[in-house]
Amino acid sequence: MLAWLFGKKSPDAHEAPDTRDAHARMPVQMHWRADMAFPVPDWQAMDAALPEDADETLLHGYYDAAAAHWLDVLATALPAGYRQTGTTDFLLLSAQSARESALVLRSCTQALRAIRSSLGPLACDTGYGRHVVLVFACQDDYDAYLSQYQRDGEDAPMSSGVFINAGYGHFASWHDGLDELEAVVVHELTHALLARLPMPEWLHEGFAVNVEQTLLPRLADPRLALYRPDEMAARHAAWWDATTIQAFWSGAAFHTANDGVDLAYDLARTITALAAREDDIAFRAFAAAATREDAGARAADDTLGYPLAHLVEAVLGEGDWAPRPQAWTTPSS
Repeated sequence: MLAWLFGKKSPDAHEAPDTRDAHARMPVQMHWRADMAFPVPDWQAMDAALPEDADETLLHGYYDAAAAHWLDVLATALPAGYRQTGTTDFLLLSAQSARESALVLRSCTQALRAIRSSLGPLACDTGYGRHVVLVFACQDDYDAYLSQYQRDGEDAPMSSGVFINAGYGHFASWHDGLDELEAVVVHELTHALLARLPMPEWLHEGFAVNVEQTLLPRLADPRLALYRPDEMAARHAAWWDATTIQAFWSGAAFHTANDGVDLAYDLARTITALAAREDDIAFRAFAAAATREDAGARAADDTLGYPLAHLVEAVLGEGDWAPRPQAWTTPSS
Protein backbone atom coordinates (compact mmCIF):
# COMPACT_ATOMS: atom_id res chain seq x y z
CA MET A 1 0.00 0.00 0.00
CA LEU A 2 1.90 3.05 -1.24
CA ALA A 3 5.15 1.36 -0.27
CA TRP A 4 7.28 4.44 -0.99
CA LEU A 5 5.38 6.38 1.68
CA PHE A 6 7.33 4.48 4.28
CA GLY A 7 10.76 5.47 3.03
CA LYS A 8 13.38 7.70 4.60
CA LYS A 9 11.96 10.33 6.89
CA SER A 10 12.19 13.87 5.59
CA PRO A 11 14.18 16.38 7.65
CA ASP A 12 12.18 17.95 10.45
CA ALA A 13 10.92 21.41 9.68
CA HIS A 14 12.16 24.21 11.90
CA GLU A 15 9.93 24.55 14.93
CA ALA A 16 7.78 27.54 15.67
CA PRO A 17 8.45 29.20 19.02
CA ASP A 18 6.33 27.98 21.91
CA THR A 19 4.11 30.92 22.85
CA ARG A 20 1.62 29.15 25.08
CA ASP A 21 2.01 31.99 27.58
CA ALA A 22 -0.08 34.84 26.20
CA HIS A 23 2.15 37.36 27.96
CA ALA A 24 5.17 36.09 26.00
CA ARG A 25 3.60 36.71 22.61
CA MET A 26 5.08 39.17 20.19
CA PRO A 27 2.87 42.29 20.05
CA VAL A 28 0.98 42.28 16.76
CA GLN A 29 -1.42 44.78 15.23
CA MET A 30 -4.36 42.71 14.02
CA HIS A 31 -6.32 43.44 10.83
CA TRP A 32 -9.73 41.80 10.41
CA ARG A 33 -11.85 40.89 7.41
CA ALA A 34 -15.18 42.70 7.31
CA ASP A 35 -16.89 40.15 5.06
CA MET A 36 -16.82 37.18 7.45
CA ALA A 37 -19.42 36.14 10.02
CA PHE A 38 -16.76 35.07 12.54
CA PRO A 39 -13.49 36.85 13.39
CA VAL A 40 -10.99 36.07 10.62
CA PRO A 41 -7.78 38.07 10.20
CA ASP A 42 -7.12 39.84 6.92
CA TRP A 43 -3.97 37.91 6.18
CA GLN A 44 -3.08 39.99 3.13
CA ALA A 45 -3.09 43.10 5.31
CA MET A 46 -1.13 41.22 7.96
CA ASP A 47 1.46 40.25 5.33
CA ALA A 48 1.74 43.83 4.12
CA ALA A 49 2.47 45.08 7.63
CA LEU A 50 5.70 43.07 7.85
CA PRO A 51 9.03 44.79 7.20
CA GLU A 52 10.69 43.71 3.97
CA ASP A 53 13.78 42.51 5.82
CA ALA A 54 11.89 40.25 8.25
CA ASP A 55 14.00 37.21 9.13
CA GLU A 56 12.85 33.67 9.98
CA THR A 57 12.64 34.34 13.71
CA LEU A 58 10.49 37.43 13.22
CA LEU A 59 8.20 35.68 10.74
CA HIS A 60 7.63 32.75 13.08
CA GLY A 61 6.96 34.97 16.05
CA TYR A 62 4.71 37.33 14.10
CA TYR A 63 2.43 34.70 12.54
CA ASP A 64 2.36 32.54 15.64
CA ALA A 65 1.30 35.48 17.79
CA ALA A 66 -1.29 36.55 15.21
CA ALA A 67 -2.75 33.03 15.10
CA ALA A 68 -2.92 32.84 18.89
CA HIS A 69 -4.62 36.25 19.11
CA TRP A 70 -7.05 35.19 16.37
CA LEU A 71 -8.10 32.13 18.39
CA ASP A 72 -8.56 34.23 21.52
CA VAL A 73 -10.93 36.54 19.66
CA LEU A 74 -12.71 33.66 17.91
CA ALA A 75 -13.33 32.03 21.30
CA THR A 76 -15.25 35.12 22.44
CA ALA A 77 -17.48 34.92 19.35
CA LEU A 78 -18.44 31.29 20.02
CA PRO A 79 -20.69 29.94 22.77
CA ALA A 80 -19.20 29.90 26.26
CA GLY A 81 -16.58 27.29 27.09
CA TYR A 82 -14.15 27.55 24.17
CA ARG A 83 -10.52 28.03 25.14
CA GLN A 84 -7.11 27.90 23.53
CA THR A 85 -4.32 25.48 24.38
CA GLY A 86 -1.11 24.69 22.55
CA THR A 87 2.13 22.77 22.12
CA THR A 88 5.27 23.41 20.11
CA ASP A 89 3.57 22.41 16.84
CA PHE A 90 -0.14 23.08 17.40
CA LEU A 91 -2.65 25.63 18.61
CA LEU A 92 -6.01 24.13 19.58
CA LEU A 93 -9.30 25.93 20.14
CA SER A 94 -12.02 23.74 21.62
CA ALA A 95 -14.63 23.45 24.35
CA GLN A 96 -13.10 20.24 25.69
CA SER A 97 -11.76 19.59 29.15
CA ALA A 98 -8.06 20.12 29.84
CA ARG A 99 -7.48 16.34 29.74
CA GLU A 100 -9.35 15.90 26.46
CA SER A 101 -7.49 18.83 24.92
CA ALA A 102 -4.17 17.31 25.97
CA LEU A 103 -5.15 14.00 24.37
CA VAL A 104 -6.11 15.73 21.12
CA LEU A 105 -2.82 17.64 21.04
CA ARG A 106 -0.86 14.45 21.70
CA SER A 107 -2.73 12.70 18.90
CA CYS A 108 -2.01 15.62 16.58
CA THR A 109 1.69 15.51 17.39
CA GLN A 110 1.93 11.77 16.80
CA ALA A 111 0.03 12.07 13.53
CA LEU A 112 2.25 14.90 12.32
CA ARG A 113 5.40 12.87 12.85
CA ALA A 114 3.94 9.81 11.12
CA ILE A 115 2.65 11.77 8.13
CA ARG A 116 5.92 13.65 7.66
CA SER A 117 7.65 10.29 7.52
CA SER A 118 5.01 8.78 5.25
CA LEU A 119 4.89 11.55 2.64
CA GLY A 120 8.64 12.06 2.58
CA PRO A 121 9.84 14.91 0.31
CA LEU A 122 6.32 15.71 -0.90
CA ALA A 123 5.39 16.99 2.56
CA CYS A 124 6.08 20.64 3.25
CA ASP A 125 5.82 21.85 6.82
CA THR A 126 8.00 24.92 6.57
CA GLY A 127 5.37 27.61 6.98
CA TYR A 128 5.32 30.16 9.77
CA GLY A 129 3.41 29.71 12.99
CA ARG A 130 1.89 26.59 14.44
CA HIS A 131 -0.78 24.37 12.94
CA VAL A 132 -4.19 25.66 13.98
CA VAL A 133 -6.84 23.12 14.98
CA LEU A 134 -10.47 24.08 15.64
CA VAL A 135 -12.64 21.45 17.34
CA PHE A 136 -16.22 22.68 17.54
CA ALA A 137 -18.51 21.36 20.26
CA CYS A 138 -21.39 20.63 17.90
CA GLN A 139 -22.16 20.42 14.21
CA ASP A 140 -24.13 23.68 14.28
CA ASP A 141 -21.04 25.64 15.35
CA TYR A 142 -18.93 23.79 12.79
CA ASP A 143 -21.36 24.39 9.93
CA ALA A 144 -21.77 28.06 10.84
CA TYR A 145 -18.00 28.57 10.79
CA LEU A 146 -17.48 26.75 7.48
CA SER A 147 -20.34 28.55 5.74
CA GLN A 148 -18.28 31.74 5.48
CA TYR A 149 -15.71 29.93 3.33
CA GLN A 150 -18.18 28.35 0.89
CA ARG A 151 -18.56 29.60 -2.65
CA ASP A 152 -21.91 31.06 -3.66
CA GLY A 153 -24.31 28.29 -4.56
CA GLU A 154 -22.03 25.55 -3.29
CA ASP A 155 -23.69 22.68 -1.45
CA ALA A 156 -22.46 21.80 2.02
CA PRO A 157 -21.88 18.04 2.18
CA MET A 158 -21.81 16.28 5.52
CA SER A 159 -18.26 16.12 6.82
CA SER A 160 -16.48 15.48 10.08
CA GLY A 161 -13.51 17.68 9.27
CA VAL A 162 -11.90 19.89 6.67
CA PHE A 163 -8.62 21.63 5.92
CA ILE A 164 -9.28 25.28 5.06
CA ASN A 165 -6.50 26.38 2.74
CA ALA A 166 -7.30 30.09 2.92
CA GLY A 167 -5.16 32.76 4.51
CA TYR A 168 -3.59 30.98 7.47
CA GLY A 169 -4.32 27.37 6.58
CA HIS A 170 -6.08 25.53 9.40
CA PHE A 171 -8.30 22.57 9.92
CA ALA A 172 -11.55 22.11 11.74
CA SER A 173 -13.69 19.30 13.09
CA TRP A 174 -16.87 19.03 15.10
CA HIS A 175 -16.11 15.72 16.75
CA ASP A 176 -15.09 16.05 20.39
CA GLY A 177 -14.21 12.39 21.00
CA LEU A 178 -10.59 11.39 20.45
CA ASP A 179 -11.45 8.17 18.61
CA GLU A 180 -13.60 10.03 16.09
CA LEU A 181 -11.19 12.95 15.82
CA GLU A 182 -8.09 10.84 15.17
CA ALA A 183 -9.08 10.03 11.59
CA VAL A 184 -9.93 13.67 10.91
CA VAL A 185 -6.53 14.77 12.24
CA VAL A 186 -4.65 12.35 9.98
CA HIS A 187 -6.78 13.14 6.91
CA GLU A 188 -6.65 16.91 7.28
CA LEU A 189 -3.00 17.10 8.31
CA THR A 190 -2.17 15.22 5.11
CA HIS A 191 -3.99 17.95 3.19
CA ALA A 192 -2.10 20.60 5.15
CA LEU A 193 1.31 19.10 4.39
CA LEU A 194 0.48 18.83 0.68
CA ALA A 195 -1.12 22.29 0.43
CA ARG A 196 1.91 23.88 -1.25
CA LEU A 197 1.52 21.56 -4.26
CA PRO A 198 -0.91 22.51 -7.05
CA MET A 199 -2.25 18.95 -7.31
CA PRO A 200 -5.88 18.37 -8.34
CA GLU A 201 -8.47 17.66 -5.71
CA TRP A 202 -8.94 14.00 -6.59
CA LEU A 203 -5.23 13.39 -5.97
CA HIS A 204 -5.31 15.40 -2.73
CA GLU A 205 -8.18 13.26 -1.49
CA GLY A 206 -6.58 10.08 -2.79
CA PHE A 207 -3.48 10.81 -0.74
CA ALA A 208 -5.45 11.76 2.36
CA VAL A 209 -7.65 8.65 2.36
CA ASN A 210 -4.75 6.29 1.63
CA VAL A 211 -2.55 7.80 4.34
CA GLU A 212 -5.51 7.73 6.73
CA GLN A 213 -6.14 4.04 6.09
CA THR A 214 -2.44 3.20 6.24
CA LEU A 215 -1.84 4.87 9.60
CA LEU A 216 -5.24 3.78 11.01
CA PRO A 217 -5.75 0.27 9.57
CA ARG A 218 -9.07 -0.20 11.35
CA LEU A 219 -10.61 2.27 8.89
CA ALA A 220 -9.91 -0.12 6.01
CA ASP A 221 -11.44 -3.13 7.77
CA PRO A 222 -13.99 -4.50 5.25
CA ARG A 223 -16.16 -5.68 8.14
CA LEU A 224 -16.85 -2.04 8.99
CA ALA A 225 -17.73 -0.99 5.44
CA LEU A 226 -21.29 0.01 4.61
CA TYR A 227 -21.15 -1.87 1.30
CA ARG A 228 -19.60 -5.12 0.17
CA PRO A 229 -16.99 -4.87 -2.62
CA ASP A 230 -19.47 -6.14 -5.20
CA GLU A 231 -22.05 -3.58 -4.06
CA MET A 232 -19.51 -0.75 -4.34
CA ALA A 233 -18.57 -1.94 -7.83
CA ALA A 234 -22.23 -1.85 -8.85
CA ARG A 235 -22.69 1.62 -7.39
CA HIS A 236 -19.63 2.90 -9.28
CA ALA A 237 -20.87 1.39 -12.53
CA ALA A 238 -24.28 2.99 -12.10
CA TRP A 239 -22.97 6.43 -11.15
CA TRP A 240 -20.04 7.25 -13.41
CA ASP A 241 -20.44 8.19 -17.04
CA ALA A 242 -18.88 10.68 -19.47
CA THR A 243 -20.63 13.56 -17.68
CA THR A 244 -20.25 12.68 -14.00
CA ILE A 245 -16.55 11.82 -14.39
CA GLN A 246 -15.89 15.46 -15.28
CA ALA A 247 -17.17 16.48 -11.84
CA PHE A 248 -14.63 14.06 -10.40
CA TRP A 249 -11.72 15.49 -12.38
CA SER A 250 -12.71 19.12 -11.72
CA GLY A 251 -13.16 18.53 -7.98
CA ALA A 252 -16.86 19.44 -7.96
CA ALA A 253 -17.82 15.87 -7.00
CA PHE A 254 -16.19 16.36 -3.59
CA HIS A 255 -18.35 19.42 -2.81
CA THR A 256 -21.86 18.15 -3.44
CA ALA A 257 -24.44 16.71 -1.09
CA ASN A 258 -25.55 13.84 -3.35
CA ASP A 259 -24.88 10.10 -3.24
CA GLY A 260 -21.81 10.47 -5.43
CA VAL A 261 -19.58 12.00 -2.75
CA ASP A 262 -18.50 8.71 -1.17
CA LEU A 263 -17.98 7.24 -4.64
CA ALA A 264 -15.69 10.15 -5.54
CA TYR A 265 -13.56 9.55 -2.44
CA ASP A 266 -13.45 5.82 -3.11
CA LEU A 267 -12.46 6.29 -6.75
CA ALA A 268 -9.77 8.80 -5.73
CA ARG A 269 -8.39 6.36 -3.16
CA THR A 270 -8.36 3.48 -5.62
CA ILE A 271 -6.72 5.15 -8.61
CA THR A 272 -4.15 6.93 -6.42
CA ALA A 273 -3.11 3.58 -4.97
CA LEU A 274 -3.00 2.04 -8.46
CA ALA A 275 -0.73 4.78 -9.78
CA ALA A 276 1.58 4.53 -6.77
CA ARG A 277 1.97 0.76 -7.05
CA GLU A 278 3.12 0.75 -10.65
CA ASP A 279 6.22 2.96 -10.41
CA ASP A 280 7.24 4.69 -7.19
CA ILE A 281 9.61 7.20 -8.75
CA ALA A 282 7.27 8.12 -11.58
CA PHE A 283 4.37 8.53 -9.14
CA ARG A 284 6.38 10.93 -6.94
CA ALA A 285 7.16 13.01 -10.03
CA PHE A 286 3.50 12.94 -11.04
CA ALA A 287 2.30 14.03 -7.60
CA ALA A 288 4.73 16.95 -7.61
CA ALA A 289 3.80 18.10 -11.13
CA ALA A 290 0.04 17.46 -11.39
CA THR A 291 -2.12 20.60 -11.48
CA ARG A 292 -5.78 21.40 -10.96
CA GLU A 293 -6.17 23.07 -14.35
CA ASP A 294 -6.25 19.77 -16.24
CA ALA A 295 -6.68 17.31 -13.32
CA GLY A 296 -3.07 16.21 -13.83
CA ALA A 297 -3.56 15.01 -17.42
CA ARG A 298 -0.38 16.54 -18.80
CA ALA A 299 1.67 15.43 -15.81
CA ALA A 300 0.38 11.87 -16.23
CA ASP A 301 1.48 11.80 -19.87
CA ASP A 302 4.89 13.24 -18.99
CA THR A 303 5.70 11.25 -15.82
CA LEU A 304 3.54 8.11 -15.72
CA GLY A 305 3.70 7.54 -19.46
CA TYR A 306 -0.02 6.92 -19.90
CA PRO A 307 -3.23 8.99 -19.81
CA LEU A 308 -5.29 9.37 -16.63
CA ALA A 309 -8.19 7.61 -18.31
CA HIS A 310 -6.24 4.35 -18.07
CA LEU A 311 -6.43 4.48 -14.27
CA VAL A 312 -10.19 4.85 -14.36
CA GLU A 313 -10.52 2.10 -16.96
CA ALA A 314 -8.78 -0.25 -14.54
CA VAL A 315 -11.63 0.34 -12.10
CA LEU A 316 -14.68 1.02 -14.26
CA GLY A 317 -13.83 -0.62 -17.57
CA GLU A 318 -13.77 1.08 -20.95
CA GLY A 319 -15.47 4.43 -21.29
CA ASP A 320 -15.06 8.11 -22.04
CA TRP A 321 -13.05 8.88 -18.90
CA ALA A 322 -10.52 11.51 -20.06
CA PRO A 323 -10.51 14.89 -18.26
CA ARG A 324 -12.09 17.63 -20.40
CA PRO A 325 -11.43 20.95 -18.61
CA GLN A 326 -13.36 22.89 -21.25
CA ALA A 327 -16.53 21.12 -20.04
CA TRP A 328 -16.05 22.05 -16.38
CA THR A 329 -18.56 24.55 -15.08
CA THR A 330 -17.52 24.55 -11.43
CA PRO A 331 -14.06 25.90 -10.53
CA SER A 332 -11.74 23.30 -9.09
CA SER A 333 -10.41 23.89 -5.61
